[in-house]
Amino acid sequence: FSCNACVEIIAKEGRSLKELYLVSCKITDHALIAIGQYSSSIETVDAGWCKEITDQGATQIARSSKSLRYLGLMRCDKVNEETVERLVLQYPHIVFSTVMQDCKRTLERAYQMGWSPNTSTAS
Repeated sequence: FSCNACVEIIAKEGRSLKELYLVSCKITDHALIAIGQYSSSIETVDAGWCKEITDQGATQIARSSKSLRYLGLMRCDKVNEETVERLVLQYPHIVFSTVMQDCKRTLERAYQMGWSPNTSTAS
């Protein structure tokens, strides 16, 4: 039984599954594609530190899942940041979590709260 096969069974059988945390699992794109295909209720998928995930898996799950709202891709080094940028624009209802995306969101929040880089004092 591979990790991919286990995730596929979970996606098929977990009819009301909302969250799936697969951090540091030995899954590949096949698992993400299966989740997108079979799970109609999934909202959160965290595949952080899953080193075999590529652009294809990230793109396919975003495209095929109607319910997905969060995709964790932290340290999925085979997923290009350019691909994530494109996905952010194509699927604005999904939060994509990567080092760059998380930094951007933190900066945006800081700006909204009135922070300005030129007013901060160096300590």
